[in-house]
Amino acid sequence: MNSVYRLFARTPPIVIDLILAGLALTDGLLSLWRTTDTDTIYTIVAAAGLLLRRRVPYLALALTLPSLFFGASNVAAIIALYTVAALSKSRIGVLVAAVIVFVGNTSFWAESLTVAESVPDIIYSLMVAAGPTALGLLTRTYGELARRVTELSILRDQERERISDEVRAAERVQLAREMHDVVSHQVSLISVQAGALQVRSADPEVKEASQTIRRLASRTLEELRQMVLVLRGPADEGVSLTPQPTLASLEELIAGSGLDVETSLSLPSDLSPAVQRTFYRTIQEGLTNVRKHAPGARVTVRGAVERKEIVVSVTNSAPTQPALDLPSARHGLLGLAERADIHGGSSSAGPTPDGGFELELRVPR
Repeated sequence: MNSVYRLFARTPPIVIDLILAGLALTDGLLSLWRTTDTDTIYTIVAAAGLLLRRRVPYLALALTLPSLFFGASNVAAIIALYTVAALSKSRIGVLVAAVIVFVGNTSFWAESLTVAESVPDIIYSLMVAAGPTALGLLTRTYGELARRVTELSILRDQERERISDEVRAAERVQLAREMHDVVSHQVSLISVQAGALQVRSADPEVKEASQTIRRLASRTLEELRQMVLVLRGPADEGVSLTPQPTLASLEELIAGSGLDVETSLSLPSDLSPAVQRTFYRTIQEGLTNVRKHAPGARVTVRGAVERKEIVVSVTNSAPTQPALDLPSARHGLLGLAERADIHGGSSSAGPTPDGGFELELRVPR
């Protein structure tokens, strides 16, 4: 059935119209033995009218009426009525078209029939008029629903893309804030060391150089503070500037997670603070997801150097308890993807064969 529908959907409309016109023409010509030349003309006109049914459905129906009322075929009128019901937005127009086809298909108005003889004729005519009308209305409704579903799908994709862009932008801002905090800390140390050198040294040139270093460091700190105020906005002006977590904070993070965690971390000690924060956020996101979506699962946290990449992963087994009914917008995963991209790496997240889940992040060595 599906293959027939797909074949019908791929067929050009003009081909379908030619087939339907040929069907109506054949139906009329098969009755030539009991028709006149006029009936033949009616049949040809009705069949030709079907070729116009998509552009001017009411005109196509009108061209089939002579054959319906005075000829020997009603197939063309049935097809035209279906088209009117499927394409016309006027309910009154569809109703009038159905009534005309009903009247044209009956015989009681043209012949003297008893009530008993008229009932079957009326029932048959009702079926001939109501069937195509109902099918046409159903087709139109289905088409409108399909279009709306397509529009909703497009809007949903656009909304998902917009949210993704917002999350990535927010993650970039967060990264900039973290970099500011770390750089501010380091520049402050430079300023302190320069001040100490200025006090202890008796060399005038060293004192002058130390003073210049302190002045530049102070200016740099002020510019960094202005930058972070712009990034954070008015709502975050009261947020303190503190050093961000590194790999040294992982033990506390894992211990406070409340999960059954097995660790296997063999990470280089010379990683930059930014990469350390990225690995920390990866493990933090993985543990958070386990608490939300896989209660009771065993967790394995791994970190190692593989060839020219440093790989960190959080893998959990299948949950042993019902998952918490908490919303998940995957914003954390989008943020990790942005962090990985900044470092020239990649991140992945997906189910494991045993029913668990794995979050992995790779960055170049």
